[in-house]
Amino acid sequence: MTSGPALSRASELIGRAHEQARLVTAWEALPEGAGFVVVTGEAGVGKTRLVAELARAVRAQGAVVATTRCFAATGTVPLAPVADWLRHPQLRAATRTLEPVWQAEVARLVPESGDSSGDAHAGGRAKVDAWQRLRFFEGLARALFAVDRPLLLVLDDLQWCDKATLSWLSFLVSCAGSTPLLILATAREEELAGSDLAETLDRMRGAGEVDLVRVDNLSTPAAGQLAEAVLGQAISRDDLGLLMSATGGNPFYLVEALREAASSPGRFEPASLQGVLCRRLARLPDAARDLVALASAVGRDFTCDLLIEASDLDEDTVVLVVDDLWRRRILEEQGRGYDFAHDLLREAAYGMLSPARRWLLHRRLAQALELLYADRPEAVAAQLAQQHDRSGRPERALRYYELAARRATAVFAHAESVPLWQRCLELLADLPAGRDRDSHELAVLQQLLPPMTAWRGYASVTLEAYERRAAALGQRLGLEDVRCTTAIALFATTFVQGHPVEAHAWGRQALALSDQHPELAAQAHLAVAGSGLGLGLLPLADEHFRLACGLARDSESLPIGTRTGVHARCWWAHARWLLGDQAGAVAACTDAVRNARQIEHPYSLTVALSYAAITWQLIGDRRRLDAVLVELTGVCERYGFAYYREWAAVLTGWCEGGDSGLRTARRAVADLESEGSLARMPYWLWLVADLHRRQGDPGAAIATLDAATSLAVEHEDRWWLPEVLRTRSVLDRGSRAVGRLEEAAALALAQSSVTLEQRCRSDLAARTRG
Repeated sequence: MTSGPALSRASELIGRAHEQARLVTAWEALPEGAGFVVVTGEAGVGKTRLVAELARAVRAQGAVVATTRCFAATGTVPLAPVADWLRHPQLRAATRTLEPVWQAEVARLVPESGDSSGDAHAGGRAKVDAWQRLRFFEGLARALFAVDRPLLLVLDDLQWCDKATLSWLSFLVSCAGSTPLLILATAREEELAGSDLAETLDRMRGAGEVDLVRVDNLSTPAAGQLAEAVLGQAISRDDLGLLMSATGGNPFYLVEALREAASSPGRFEPASLQGVLCRRLARLPDAARDLVALASAVGRDFTCDLLIEASDLDEDTVVLVVDDLWRRRILEEQGRGYDFAHDLLREAAYGMLSPARRWLLHRRLAQALELLYADRPEAVAAQLAQQHDRSGRPERALRYYELAARRATAVFAHAESVPLWQRCLELLADLPAGRDRDSHELAVLQQLLPPMTAWRGYASVTLEAYERRAAALGQRLGLEDVRCTTAIALFATTFVQGHPVEAHAWGRQALALSDQHPELAAQAHLAVAGSGLGLGLLPLADEHFRLACGLARDSESLPIGTRTGVHARCWWAHARWLLGDQAGAVAACTDAVRNARQIEHPYSLTVALSYAAITWQLIGDRRRLDAVLVELTGVCERYGFAYYREWAAVLTGWCEGGDSGLRTARRAVADLESEGSLARMPYWLWLVADLHRRQGDPGAAIATLDAATSLAVEHEDRWWLPEVLRTRSVLDRGSRAVGRLEEAAALALAQSSVTLEQRCRSDLAARTRG
């Protein structure tokens, strides 16, 4: 076996002077601002060692260095790498210097010892008010910025990073300013293609927020040096050629193949890396082989306590075996425990297990985790869920998946919480049918819907399917309050999808059910009013908007997260304008914006500004429209509100005009269409057609207006159809234009749309005079 010193000398050859120099340059540039460097390359090319060398150097200079890694296991806790960094003693101390409001945000992720406040955020408002994610992200960032020394954050295996951590890293770099902070990550190049990480890195590179450093495999001469260091003697040219052919110069593979050669005298014949690793593990003593098998089933760092509790070995034996595995460089020290020296070793060890053996080991690990964390199971909920799931205990797995999902929702990790809730539904489907299962499924759905809405948007067909299932379960269980709330949710979804008829039916159902649940009456009236407006039922919409505004309580929220009173009042402005009451429209619009500011609710403010922008466009007040669009665009960018961002973009393009404005508006309309958000699409297309007309392209304007007409008729989205037809008539000639104008006027009259009818009558009179 190769000695420790010889292997250490061999490992030094893996370092690359060129890449090391780039990392040092990145660190030395910190006085000019924060940086993010990702070191990429194949598995086993020495990325981690390269980063570790820099970490040791900067730590010696007095910098704070916090290190962690990501894991491929599905049981990984969202934002776990960030939590690991924040547990660093100096970062914990810095967190305590923050104002209490920011300490509370950090406590969502890393509660103080004995503090359960992190769990308290798992309920209600944290799920509904998705806009609070920005505040949470800012709190985590402030904890880092509070350190009064240069800071290096090291993150290994970035390719397995959860989406929430990726989003936070992007946020951190964008807001760091001149903070002396460097994020240094490693990533397997082969894992990047087509991943969320690749898209995020491309975007960050385009914004100048990240730098990539690629580490290549060793050249033939370097591989020869490595072989001589490991074997203690030079290797023949033929054997070196064979070695390079088999390993491609990958340092990890080279070292493992050379180990194999050193332990097997004779002609060098390297096998596949998998074969080499499996033979190395197979040569271990029985106790060590058993412990390696158990450790491989953990899927992440593990402690000796866990191995002792889950194995048949006594404490002294476990310690001796772990110490031997550490000396053999199969395990390495990691924080307060151990992990495999390389993920490929873990994968090889787990791959050697039979299905039955895996089942047994997962069951033992689940039992051990429950014993070790009996007083705080939430700390390992995701791991426990995974272990029980893999050991064939769905009911126990279900309990921990729910706990893990609630914690993920509490830190706004919606992309992680939704799959956990979905796994709960899959496990429930396999349980015996009955009222208990239906009740449990409904409870899971009710917790799934808010993060699903925040993650996938109002128009998601998957969201719609879950809402329909919740409605069906509410009916089956005789729960009228559930039926009412899901009807309101389905109104929102189907309306945004561009189905006002169905949305109106859901609104009517909610209104009927609200007789027994008056606390939901305002939301039900809003559902009837909003869908009624889309259908062109203006007097009905006006009346129900009035009732919704009168009944809404200050803190009442719709399923989509907006305050009912604000949403109803800003939407009411459109009905008032169409009915010919411009003063009433202005009053409703300004009241909604003012109320949203007073309650300091960013999402409701965004909605109020979005509807206000349309109101000012309808009225023709460009000064107010421009001012609202500037604020609306800023709020959407700050909080990541995609749907209303597209509203702002269409209207901004319309105001700007020209080729640039047309591109902006068309791109935003295309984004709405790709999201399945077809509500108000005839109005958006009308704005695009107006841009074409102003550009002197009547053909494109006609085609766009015809598309708007077809959509309005197909989806019965009628409220703006009279104006679409009136505008289209301008591009007609003779009797066809008059006929289209008369059709528009009749439709406006039928809808009681006084303003649009007056426009049509005015155009008809002008044509008659002409």
